[in-house]
Amino acid sequence: MILQTAVLCSSSILAVPDFTLNTGSSLPSATDRFLAEEEALLASLESQLTSDLRIAPAAFQEDKRAGAAEATPTFASEGSQRWALLGGWGIDIKHDNDQEIAFGVKWEYFIVDSFAFAPELKLFGFFQDRGDAFGGGLDLLFEWHFLRYDTWSLYADAGVGLLGSTDDVPPGGSEFNFTPQAGIGVTWDVGNNNRWFLGVRWHHISNAGLYSNNPGRDSIYVYTGLNMPF
Repeated sequence: MILQTAVLCSSSILAVPDFTLNTGSSLPSATDRFLAEEEALLASLESQLTSDLRIAPAAFQEDKRAGAAEATPTFASEGSQRWALLGGWGIDIKHDNDQEIAFGVKWEYFIVDSFAFAPELKLFGFFQDRGDAFGGGLDLLFEWHFLRYDTWSLYADAGVGLLGSTDDVPPGGSEFNFTPQAGIGVTWDVGNNNRWFLGVRWHHISNAGLYSNNPGRDSIYVYTGLNMPF
């Protein structure tokens, strides 16, 4: 009798349905709650990543615009600075056996658009019938790019310089001279905001009457070089 009662109780317990709340819904298990929380977390993470990806392109565009403000200034724009390496050759128009060569550096500061203060510091070699000479000079020039485009420009320059030499230039003159000069030239873009230039000048050498003899010398001077931004 006792054994029969125990079996009936066990059968009754196994047959009891899941415990239900008063609301009529079943109580979720711990596993179900964990899976639900995990699903909610993944959904939140996916939403956040999607939001970040939508914002990222705008952020990149802002960075690009900020970088554009720091781009290299337009060629010959006001306030910009450039420097150059140059070399040239000249011939005396009165004595074609008297020639000169020069190598040096140049600095440009654009006071306003297209107009620059452009001094040159050069080393000279003078080859003359009555004795060669070597020297150094500083030319204080101004430069005007009267035609200026993205890839090329035409300019005129003029100024005066000081020249010291190891012997008289020209022969019979003096070792110290002034060098007034003027000319025209062209520049063209060769990439990375660098410009090659080619020009020609009237190049005068005389001591302005500081010495008893002042024969003077007038040369046609052709030069070229590479102009680069600072």
